[in-house]
Formats: sequence, C-alpha cells, structure tokens
Amino acid sequence: MISPTAIVVLFFSLILGAVYQPLDSNSLFATQEALERDVVSKNILLVTAHPDDESLFFAPTILALQQKSANKSITFSHLCLSYGNAEGLGETRKLELSRSLDILGVSARWVIDHPQLQDNQIAEWDASVIADILKPYVLDLKIDTILTFDSSGISDHPNHKSIPAGALTLIKNLGGTSSEPPLRLFTLISSSLPYKYTSVFSVALDKIEIYIYRGMQKLENLIIRILSIWYPDILTPIHPRNPDANATPIFISGYLEYKTALESMKAHESQLLWFRYLYVAFSKYMWVNTYVEVKP
Repeated sequence: MISPTAIVVLFFSLILGAVYQPLDSNSLFATQEALERDVVSKNILLVTAHPDDESLFFAPTILALQQKSANKSITFSHLCLSYGNAEGLGETRKLELSRSLDILGVSARWVIDHPQLQDNQIAEWDASVIADILKPYVLDLKIDTILTFDSSGISDHPNHKSIPAGALTLIKNLGGTSSEPPLRLFTLISSSLPYKYTSVFSVALDKIEIYIYRGMQKLENLIIRILSIWYPDILTPIHPRNPDANATPIFISGYLEYKTALESMKAHESQLLWFRYLYVAFSKYMWVNTYVEVKP
C-alpha cells in the first residue's frame, strides 16, 4: 500500500519537475511523423478574440508549437479577431499585442478590425462573419487545424464563446474537401472555478494523469501481444504507435515557459489591473493547456 507520505513526495516532485522540464502530449495535432491511428497536422492556426488572450490563456500552446515551428516540423500562425477597442484603446492594444507576440516568438500573425467583431462584454459575434474572415487565411495558408476557445470561453466572455461556432461554420461550409487532411477544430477546455486557479499544482495533476494513461496503454499492448501467442487467429499484435495517439492534447509549461508568458503579459501595459496580477499568479492556463477536438 502506498503511504500518504509517498503520495505527497510524488506530487511535489512533479511540481518541482515543472520548474525544469515542460511536457507536451500533443500527438493529435503536430506530431513529428504519422504513426498508426494518428492524424498529423502541419499547418496550425490559433484564433483569439482580443489582445492579451494569447498571454492569459494560450501561452503554453504557443511556446510549445513555436518550438516545433522553428524545427520546421509544422507551421504555426496566430489570428486575433479584434483590436480590443471596448475602452477606446484599440490602437494601443494592437501595439501591445505586437510586442507580446515578439516575446512569444510568433512571426506569422495578424490582427483585424472588423465593424461586426468589436470587443463587447455582452454581445456575441456572428458565426457566419467569423467564418468568412477565417476562410481566406485557412485556404491561403493551407490550414488543417484551428485552435481556439471552447463554447464556454474560459472566462465566459461572449466574444470568446463565439469563435468555435464560427470555426465550425467554416468547416461545414468547406465540406471537408478544401484541405488534406480535412480542417479540424480543437478547443481549449474551460475548467471548473476551483481547478482553474490551481496554478502550478495543475502541472502535477495533469502529469500524473498523463503518466497513468501511458502506463495503461503500455499494459494493454503487452497483454494483447502475450494473448496473441496463444490466440493468433483472434488477436494480432498491435503495430508500434505513439502512446498518446488517442490521448487528450495537452501542453504543460516549465518554469522558463511560465516566465516568458509573464513577460508577454507585461507587454499589455494598459491591461495590467490588480485582478490580472492575481490571475497570472494563480491561473492554471499560464501553465497547462488542454484541448478537445470538436466535430461538426
């Protein structure tokens, strides 16, 4: 029986491990090579609603995919759908976004100012307008994977919540025939309020889940290989494949990545209100991004 002390030691060891070693389990998009049952994404587009979304919610994703982009294994681009002009600071926030993306290392980026997609705390955006805006980027860049908010928008912001509906509208309009592999949508999972503010502790929780999943996958493969010796006509050995092929896509930052995310948020000087200092100190999204695929 595992003692409570051992569990505590394991938990804090994983937390300390995050200081030195980031971890990503993202074979559902951005694998280096195609393995059995994998669908490989090569051209990925992150879509956000406002300047500072990239720092507050998607930094672990951006930093992990930028590293793969630098190795030429994928292309990674970012599109922001507004200047964030709710308080008349649109031009200022546009410049702040540029500085933030410089810190995060994103060179392929665009920010647009559309009359029907203005920063608004109470109004949702039209899905068809979002789809029309996304379409030329998807086709010109040969995008096969879109990353964005889920239908809860992480912070329940109506602009955030509108984007996945727009992306799904585009996928339906394209009919799955305009890209190979077909265009897919992955959304950042909105966590419950207590879990949302677990900060670095979320690293330990998610790493434990990943290690358990990988262990179960290896055990499953071993059992099937052993049974196939006696029952070759019923069971055949599984071909080698990525152990995370069917796992939830997840990016986990280390301390250096978290530090970079903080620096990128500091670029948004106009948004550095007291509650955002609390957010960057306690939010799990500064450390962990977990996605789910959404299909039409």
